[in-house]
Amino acid sequence: MNTTTASIPDLNAQLFLQLSNIADNESYLQQTLDFVIGLAKSENRTNARGKVYTELLERLSDFQEYEAGWDGDNALPLNHLAVRNFKNLLMESTDSDLLGWTLFPAANGTLLFQNKNRKSGINIGAEGFSYYTIENGEAKGENNLAFSPRAVLNIMKTI
Repeated sequence: MNTTTASIPDLNAQLFLQLSNIADNESYLQQTLDFVIGLAKSENRTNARGKVYTELLERLSDFQEYEAGWDGDNALPLNHLAVRNFKNLLMESTDSDLLGWTLFPAANGTLLFQNKNRKSGINIGAEGFSYYTIENGEAKGENNLAFSPRAVLNIMKTI
């Protein structure tokens, strides 16, 4: 099976098989090392995810349960396309990318991704995103940018 096109469960099964063969026959050691090296070089490998990723997904799950008026006023429930966009961002991110960022629902149905340490925020909507940062007491940013996980990640790294 080609490791660059295999699914994660398939890769896990292959790795388990290779490791179990080592116990029975030392000649499998080189095959296992080659397999692991192939995984490391694969363009389809997953990003490192851990505690920060999990916490953000849990917060998102909680916010998805909010109904109209969740703020005691006229807040909208989360837009399902904004949720999809945020999940796509998470799939392209590592924990180090997400460190320091917190997720909040916005009253207009979008998601606010905020970094208090950097005094910055990114609002993720159904089709686009906007961002702001506060430097020397002055707010700077851009609105109505086309959404892509890579574009958001680039902004996260620069603000």
